[in-house]
Amino acid sequence: MKQKNSIFQKGLILFALGCMFAAAPHAGRLQAQEAAQFSQFFVNRLFYNPAAINTDGLFRASLTDREQWWGTPNHPSYRLLNTSYYFKDKNMGVGMSLHQWNANVENNVVFKLDYMYCLQVGHDAYINFGVNLGVKRRFLSDGILPDGEMYVSTGDEFNPNMDMGLGIEFHTSEIVAGFSAQNLPIKIGKSPSLDAFHTYFYFGYNFELDPDWSLFPMVAARIAEKSADVDVSLRAIYRDVLQFGVVYRLDAFVITAGVNINRNFGLSYAFDANIGKNSKAYKPSHELTLTYRADFKRPDRPLLPTF
Repeated sequence: MKQKNSIFQKGLILFALGCMFAAAPHAGRLQAQEAAQFSQFFVNRLFYNPAAINTDGLFRASLTDREQWWGTPNHPSYRLLNTSYYFKDKNMGVGMSLHQWNANVENNVVFKLDYMYCLQVGHDAYINFGVNLGVKRRFLSDGILPDGEMYVSTGDEFNPNMDMGLGIEFHTSEIVAGFSAQNLPIKIGKSPSLDAFHTYFYFGYNFELDPDWSLFPMVAARIAEKSADVDVSLRAIYRDVLQFGVVYRLDAFVITAGVNINRNFGLSYAFDANIGKNSKAYKPSHELTLTYRADFKRPDRPLLPTF
């Protein structure tokens, strides 16, 4: 079994390197962000990948508020609610995501249901297969456009549309890696709410330094039709209580911190400082996440540190 797990681990490391090479050709033509981009990727994996449901048998819920470029006129604002539960006796998990964001005159609401099936492939190796399906609705409201012109909404610019995604995630007590394809092109009716097709790759490895401390580096790549970005993060984790770290992105440098307040509730925060061409044009971003885990108990093997 150990030899089998070693083969999987080597394969996943090669997978991570492939993610970075896949994103590289797009990174040079980085353009405006095409979908929500949360700096605390490790908290909001379920938003990006329907297979990212933890298999520890806990009910999990997280609520994230992101104020991007806080203080900049008409700055984008995001809210995300994720919930999930894994049924150990059936090797399956279910989840739900409710996402709302607004920027300038545009408002979007997305509701998705997630299903995941877990397949054990080694002594401590698992593969999750996931699918999500939901409804997307886009609204335009009265306001001022970036060029200073007034916009008056007619109220019928867009119609609701179906939204679908597929994903896979591999994990052990040390490794987590995944791939997903989101916003699959499903058009219903005239003028549907559509987003660009996105793919996501990520790879993380939990290095246990001693019984109390561990380091968790992660690489996450987002690739769309006209843009791409890569997050390289490193977090220090103290038991299942405290974590802090840094994230480098092509357009920002991020500082993160989080604490589990008690057996059930956790709180984490991210501060984005813009770099590159956006460093003077936009103010910093702030992201706050409240998490809840029900029936918490210390498992036989370490939890994936997701807070």
